[in-house]
Amino acid sequence: MLTREAIARTALTILDEEGAAALTVRRLAGRLGVQSPSLYNHVSSKDEILDAVVELIDEEIDTDCLDDPDWRRGVTAFAHSYRRAFRAHPEALALIAREAVETDPALRAYDAALGALLRAGWSPERALQLLASIEYLVLGSALVPFTGGFVRTPAEYAGRYPALASALAGASDLGTVDDVGFERGLAALLRDEPPG
Repeated sequence: MLTREAIARTALTILDEEGAAALTVRRLAGRLGVQSPSLYNHVSSKDEILDAVVELIDEEIDTDCLDDPDWRRGVTAFAHSYRRAFRAHPEALALIAREAVETDPALRAYDAALGALLRAGWSPERALQLLASIEYLVLGSALVPFTGGFVRTPAEYAGRYPALASALAGASDLGTVDDVGFERGLAALLRDEPPG
């Protein structure tokens, strides 16, 4: 049965399996076994389809952890959940990263995170700044993994970029660099005490 959620789930599957370029209304309708006009009985535009995709991803983010009395532990768990949700769907993130925040699940997540920071004693302005910093770290690390940019062997970088070659060659486990970098960045952001 064709529903807004079924359309969103299928759109997300196309993004995950085939990439952003493959997500067209025609392709989506074909995958659902209907004609394109049938989709418009449930969604008004491709932007609304993307909003529905965002809702699906945002529903994967755990906000219950923000009730933890230890605000750092709660925000850390939230940031990990947020990152996991969007790392699972990088093609979707590339499409929606510049969109206005309009979906209820996204707005609820921001509200819950800010509520946790305000309860911990952060001023509204500083709480917003801290959440923005966390979002930059989360979405940046989900969208463009640092190590994904280095596709050559360390030896191929050695002639012109010796420090880069040395660092890549010296990494005990290049696969953990992104995760360790995320952990260190998050810990640094949460090191501050609430002002006041």
